[in-house]
Formats: sequence, structure tokens, C-alpha cells
Amino acid sequence: MVTLKVRGDTPIQKLAGAIGKNLRENGAIDVSIVGPIALNRAIKACIIARKFLKSDEKPSDLYIQPDFRVQVNDNSSIENPEVTCIILHIYKTEFDEERSVTI
Repeated sequence: MVTLKVRGDTPIQKLAGAIGKNLRENGAIDVSIVGPIALNRAIKACIIARKFLKSDEKPSDLYIQPDFRVQVNDNSSIENPEVTCIILHIYKTEFDEERSVTI
């Protein structure tokens, strides 16, 4: 499964496009997040990706399962070599008009 890493300066539209593309092709994607700004961007990207999926010829939807994961920090200058990430497991699902909320 593809894992996208989100930073505080990740472009939201590009992230939304990557999420939508991977959901269409693979049906699932993981998004790795560290920090509140990155989390905000990831959630906004999921909302936009959901709009993309709803506008397809055969509409679909997504659902998200959040999780925590401890990872080795890429920045070796930091004293603590591990960092706790939020992982969003995102899956493509059938579009259900009755369950859907307007966005």
C-alpha cells in the first residue's frame, strides 16, 4: 500500500489529487502525519478528494481509520530518534446517497 507523508507545507490540492488517484487505482492509501498543521492539511485534502470521487462517472466515497505509529525521525539532529505519527488509513467504498452528507 502506498504511504504519503504530509508536512506542514504540503500543497492541499496536490495531496487531494494523490489521494483520489491512489484510491481509484488501488482502493486504499495510508497518509502519515506529524504535527497539527500537517493534520489540518491532510483532513482538508480528504474532503477535496471525496469531492473528486463523488464526481466520477461511477461515484464512490471514502472512509478513514485513524491510527498512531511510532517512526524513526528523519532529522538526526533531534535528540529523540522516534516520533509518533498519525496514520490515516483511507479506503474507497461505494457511494451511498442516503449515508452521504453534502459537502
